[in-house]
Amino acid sequence: MTDTALPGPVLDPDTGTPIPCDLAAEQFVLGGALEGDARIVATVQELVKPTDFYRPAHQMIFDAICALADQGVPHDAIAVNDELTKRGEATRVGGGVYLHSLTNRIPVTANAGYYAKIVADKARLRAIAAAGVRANQMATTAEGDLDDIAAQAVHQMETAAWPEARDDDDTVAIGDDMDYWDYLSTPFDPSDLIVPPYVDLAEVMPSLTPGELTTIAGRTGVGKSVCASDFARHAALVQGHTVLYVSLEMDRMMMLNRIYAAEGRIPYSAFKRKSFTERQWEDLTRARERVASAPLHISTPSACTVGKIRARVRALERKGTPPKLVIVDHIGRMTSTDRVETRAQEVSKFTWGLKEIARDHNIAVVPVCQINRGPEHRSDPVPTSSDLKDSGSIEEDSGSVLIVHRPDRGEPEHERAGEVDLVVSKNREGPAGGTVVLSHQLHYQRFRDMPAG
Repeated sequence: MTDTALPGPVLDPDTGTPIPCDLAAEQFVLGGALEGDARIVATVQELVKPTDFYRPAHQMIFDAICALADQGVPHDAIAVNDELTKRGEATRVGGGVYLHSLTNRIPVTANAGYYAKIVADKARLRAIAAAGVRANQMATTAEGDLDDIAAQAVHQMETAAWPEARDDDDTVAIGDDMDYWDYLSTPFDPSDLIVPPYVDLAEVMPSLTPGELTTIAGRTGVGKSVCASDFARHAALVQGHTVLYVSLEMDRMMMLNRIYAAEGRIPYSAFKRKSFTERQWEDLTRARERVASAPLHISTPSACTVGKIRARVRALERKGTPPKLVIVDHIGRMTSTDRVETRAQEVSKFTWGLKEIARDHNIAVVPVCQINRGPEHRSDPVPTSSDLKDSGSIEEDSGSVLIVHRPDRGEPEHERAGEVDLVVSKNREGPAGGTVVLSHQLHYQRFRDMPAG
């Protein structure tokens, strides 16, 4: 080692407080990588990335080392200096003199991994501190909805505190598959699945996939919300799964009217008039016994953002009742605090945000969306996935797309009056292109399987 003194703590120029970093450890890592072979560099790469180094010069040096090592060419001080010169960065890092001084700092080359862990930990602490600063700024300016601000602050802090582990194996040889065979040999538990509420649909789509979006789409007035509430009622009342229904078009009273009309088989018109026969009151009372104990949660936030939905999911998790199904009715009513150039970009942010919620919490998410007017001007009026309104990202980000189509819409005397088609337009886990025919009982606000025979 050289006699040159090791760098001391770095202080924040504004507050005078120490900044989480260890410049000596950074130098030891770089020295070990410069002196060590490709295995040493690979070990260090598993623990840190260039931006984990505090000093910009160290970031540039480490990036150059990694680039050369990945090419299988020498990555010593001379080679790295040449690479930095080609990049126009040699002078900025201190040139060959500084690079050679780094090779004199490392006590033992094999210890580079130990010092890399220190560098990574310091970077993590800086990220936590930065997230705290951003949270403080958001709280101070208070721009936007409070729930959205809180959700963003929590998400940023969680990301900083528990970053994706770099030593997780995301690339494995196909022969290293013992975990796969353990997965196959684990007994299948159907009670964990979100099963569709219609028998024929369950034949082609046995369950909703956790971590994926299953989009329900349709024109205005065809019953896409009825279909979504069927999914919610079946999952919560029949299967006992915790369900979060985010209603952006109807308030809680309207939602309850629909649920009780469907469960009690009471005409929806009676709820509008608040006029019930004695028999209907009895049916309503029996329905309440089933509904009241069901883990179905209705949320009706105003100016709903992805952050608000994530906050509702987290709130249920904190209560010990994590949802297995989240329904958003509908995505066209969501809002964003981000600046975007087009509506398509905004909707794309919504769908990707909902998909992140599905993946992060390992739950099924069902967004409801509109169909544009294109099918009305075609000889074949049955909508397809390309007719989803506002953005092609809805179809792209969805694992499955179900399109609700009523042949008798606007034609009470139609030959298929009382029927509704559920078109499986996309089905990543099974066959697509088929159509499930259901009976629509819109006076009860529900769809049913067609009678046998």
